[in-house]
Amino acid sequence: MLKLRKKVLKTYLIELIQTELRIETMKSKIFKSENGLELLVKNRKSAVILEMNPSQMDSKYKVEFKFNSRDFDELYSYIDTAANESWDIIISKEASSLGSDYYEYYDKELDSNGYLCIRENTIVINRPSLESNKLYQFNKRKMESFAYDFRKSVANKMV
Repeated sequence: MLKLRKKVLKTYLIELIQTELRIETMKSKIFKSENGLELLVKNRKSAVILEMNPSQMDSKYKVEFKFNSRDFDELYSYIDTAANESWDIIISKEASSLGSDYYEYYDKELDSNGYLCIRENTIVINRPSLESNKLYQFNKRKMESFAYDFRKSVANKMV
């Protein structure tokens, strides 16, 4: 009986601490590209983050993920879902300023720029740092322009 009370109390305290600290769980999914690289897509409130498998890191800044059509479509769907979980209202729209263009982003933690482009079934990223497996972190506006171009890329395959 005493063990059960301790367990219930421990569970209650953990839930209380998480609520008070607003600890957010990070959702994630791994996508394996045709060229063997793994792209990890993570999301939490106000962020969608792209990372690479730490065991696949090398001394090159440029990372190219080539997918087959089915996996590329699944990646699009997952990123779209992650974006809608991370922000209240996401409206995919064409970039209208440098701040909204996803091509370049500045990573505050790494104090460096990263670059991203999308082509047919391919995502090319220039990492902000060789020491980190983080490839790119979207803010809301950059995600909206990325979603716009990603959707166009997926739709163009269907035509």
